[in-house]
Amino acid sequence: MQWLNRLVIIGTLVTCAGGTSVVHAQQWGGGDRAALVVMQPVGFERVQRYVESVGYAEAKRSVELYPAVSDLVLEVNFQPGQQVEKGDVLVRLDDRQQQVDLQRARIQLEDAERTLKRLTTSRQQGAIAQSELDVAMTARDLLKVAVREAEVAYEDRQVRAPFDGIVGITDVEAGDRITTQTLITTIDQRQQLYIDFNAPEAAIELLQDGAELVVRPWTSRDTKIAAEIVEIDSRVDITNRTIRVRAAIDNSNDLYRPGMSFRVALAYQGDSYAVVPEAALMWSADGAYVWVAKDGKAQRVNVNIQQRLEGRILVSGELQLGDNLIVEGVQTIRNGQSVREATAEAQL
Repeated sequence: MQWLNRLVIIGTLVTCAGGTSVVHAQQWGGGDRAALVVMQPVGFERVQRYVESVGYAEAKRSVELYPAVSDLVLEVNFQPGQQVEKGDVLVRLDDRQQQVDLQRARIQLEDAERTLKRLTTSRQQGAIAQSELDVAMTARDLLKVAVREAEVAYEDRQVRAPFDGIVGITDVEAGDRITTQTLITTIDQRQQLYIDFNAPEAAIELLQDGAELVVRPWTSRDTKIAAEIVEIDSRVDITNRTIRVRAAIDNSNDLYRPGMSFRVALAYQGDSYAVVPEAALMWSADGAYVWVAKDGKAQRVNVNIQQRLEGRILVSGELQLGDNLIVEGVQTIRNGQSVREATAEAQL
């Protein structure tokens, strides 16, 4: 009887175990169940490119002054840093001989004018031939030229400011003998400065006359200066694929000098890429990827990150505009698994 009781007990345990297996099979079986996910259509944005270029300041007008002739310096009529006006005599060379020559030429011209006037009267009275009057007229005209030559020679001994501006340092002093190769000084008109820089050709569409940008002095990243594009070169440099651009800044407070360097920040739009939320981007040993739903199945798409923006990422890959991008539920799905859009009731 004892062996019979044991047989009944074992049969009962086997039956119970088999019953448990059946229950579990009913709970976890049932084939490929569709995963509930949240999807959104794939959109595209143009990547934002940022380029920092180095620009150099130039005066709106700038000149280096050299004498027209070689001679002795009699006067230096300016101080470095002085504001001068157009026509001011900055340096006077030895012009004593030129003054004498000019005075002589003017006296001779006056005498020729009187002679011509007298002969004109005589010709009207028929007292002289026309040829004699013609000779007098030619002499008068030649003396006019002589006067002008003397004036030019005299003016060449006076170095004048060609425009309003601020003069630089000079090494020339009264008593020096200078030549046409001697730099007297510089003059800069710096109430407005030009910032010259090279921009990438991809940014040409943003570089239009009148367009505004921001520049910063090289020594101060926190200082922002509004600049306006005033000139764009006519061609792109084929070597480095850049174009020369000139922007203008206001310098009425005279804080900046020609030759200073500036940072020029350019922001321009590049190529278009697919936009995905940060939460939708997954990683594996092969790199980044996302999930898309095609014909009710999850499909893995490998992507490359092009740019990170606030809350979203621009990626390149086999994504098309309007593809159903899976943005929630990506942690549990597998390639080829059935997926369906989670309704509000299902999410609750």
